[in-house]
Amino acid sequence: MKVYLDYGAAAPIDPSVLEAMLPYFTEHFGNPSSVHSYSHMAQEALAKARESVASLIGAESPDEVIFTSGATESNNLTLKGLAYRK
Repeated sequence: MKVYLDYGAAAPIDPSVLEAMLPYFTEHFGNPSSVHSYSHMAQEALAKARESVASLIGAESPDEVIFTSGATESNNLTLKGLAYRK
C-alpha cells in the first residue's frame, strides 16, 4: 500500500473537476485578464466560478472572491489585507 502525505503541495483532481476544466486546458485557454478574443470565454468562466464560490460561502458579492495561484500568494494577500485595513 502506498500512502501520500503531501497533499499541501499536490493532490489528485476530482474527476468532475477535471471534466469541467478540461476545455479550458485544451480549447479555451485564453488569459482572462487579456483583451483579445481568446480571453472572453475564460473571463466568463471565471465570473461564473466566482459566483458559485460566493454562493457556497455566503459572500455578499462575487467580487469578494479572489483566486490566487497558490499558498504564498494567498498568505501575502491576507497579511497585506490585515496590515492595510482601515
